[in-house]
Amino acid sequence: MGEKARKLKEIFDEITIWSWRRPYLRILLRNLLILHYLLISRFLNSVINIVSMGCCCITKSSILARINRQRQESRQESQRHNMVVFNRVNNSLVCPTCRMEFPRTTEIPLFAEHLISCSRNRNENQQNKLLNIQISKDLPYDTKVKWLYQEFDKIRVPWQSENVKINVTRDDFVQASLTQVLFCTAEDMHKEFQISFKGEIGIDAGGIFREWITLLLRNLISEEYGLFVKASSTMTSYTFPNVCTDEYVSSYVFFGKLMGKALFEKIQINCPLSQVIYKHLVEEKIELKDLNFLDSELYSSLMYMKDNILEDGIYASFELEKEIDGKIVKFPLKEDGDQIMVSEENKEEYIEKRLRFETYEIMKGGLELLLQGFYSVIPKALIKNFTSEELELCLCGLPLIDLEDWQDFTEYRGEYSRKHQVIEWFWEILAGFTQEQLMNLLVFVTGSPRLPVEGFSSLRTLRGDTARFTIEPTIYSQRNIYPMSHTCFNRLDLPMYPTKKEMKKAMKFVINSHVFGFGIE
Repeated sequence: MGEKARKLKEIFDEITIWSWRRPYLRILLRNLLILHYLLISRFLNSVINIVSMGCCCITKSSILARINRQRQESRQESQRHNMVVFNRVNNSLVCPTCRMEFPRTTEIPLFAEHLISCSRNRNENQQNKLLNIQISKDLPYDTKVKWLYQEFDKIRVPWQSENVKINVTRDDFVQASLTQVLFCTAEDMHKEFQISFKGEIGIDAGGIFREWITLLLRNLISEEYGLFVKASSTMTSYTFPNVCTDEYVSSYVFFGKLMGKALFEKIQINCPLSQVIYKHLVEEKIELKDLNFLDSELYSSLMYMKDNILEDGIYASFELEKEIDGKIVKFPLKEDGDQIMVSEENKEEYIEKRLRFETYEIMKGGLELLLQGFYSVIPKALIKNFTSEELELCLCGLPLIDLEDWQDFTEYRGEYSRKHQVIEWFWEILAGFTQEQLMNLLVFVTGSPRLPVEGFSSLRTLRGDTARFTIEPTIYSQRNIYPMSHTCFNRLDLPMYPTKKEMKKAMKFVINSHVFGFGIE
């Protein structure tokens, strides 16, 4: 032990003995040490992922229900850890991790040492369980996601060593991005991307990248671009057109790479592709019921055929006709299909072949290219144990914004607090917003239209640091009327408005008319 360390220990021992004889100082010292422990405990919990075991989730609805339960448990756990660890009944100290009680005569340094050691051991044990786990489809969704992110970290290229710079202009935004990303190797896609727009000031610490990938996917998936078309289903989703033209070959690979990059960087995106496409991504068996995601009328027709006895002459042959570029093109389902009529005896074969045609053959060109791009970023073996619903949830996050969850996990700076008048106005205004308006505000502040599955409690920077939604006050003036966002850090600079009416007017203007601000910060 060095001379300085020895002197510090002697001073600390003297303070401990001296304060222990004075009750009010003893209480003060104890509370300071407990506060110190709580801060360290929170830090450790933010660094080390905690495994939460549970039942296996199969459908999207069951996954979301389980997430809501875990969110409530997380709030209760947070409240429990924030409570003073003091049992008033028997006047003893209580460890919030193992619940062990210590008599009031216990020396405070020993108690603090136990708190830190107990928390560290618990986190290490949980981490080891995750590292040693055998991944399978039967595991709970949250366990598989944590395992997946750990596997990503094994192939991730540290941002300190190397990154990929993407330089584009607004006039040729999509094509310039496509050209540069297609030249990226698998290793490049595992590096951090630094996005810059020519002629615009901005340092990308993650926020500009999130906006860049969100805007790209929004453009590519729109019907105007031509890569996808709306499925003929009661559910709003997109699928491939009847033919993949040569001009879109590179675009499908590009789209797949962007999907993979978003998943790799844990960025939730709005990617409403048909459930059939997600099933192909995880190589899940396509069933007749899945046809409902592509064509509701065709699904109903085939179900009627399956459940009823067919009369001769009602149904057509084993040859289909599709309109492509204004021309009728014929597709035989089997050799000489135009000569074979559908009957009661061969209807099962027809349904099987029609299902494969509609869910694979007709979309094969674009699908294979998209898969090629996706797998160039995400190794196929890493997602084979996910269901299609789980993969979609992991990639797209929560479809709805929970305002109560947003409030619970918001941090305030400066003069602002939960009870500040301006903040109360802020939440009252958001309570009157539609889901679309809330999503636009989320995009404005975070750069992404979707939330992580865990909700607002898991907002992070691109490099994985915790960055909860934060509101910081600024002076309201004629030059500072509107809120300003810092998407890299999920922060909103909110002027101290004199009236609720002025704030509402400014908020609506921002979410209705803002353009993705690559030069904000």
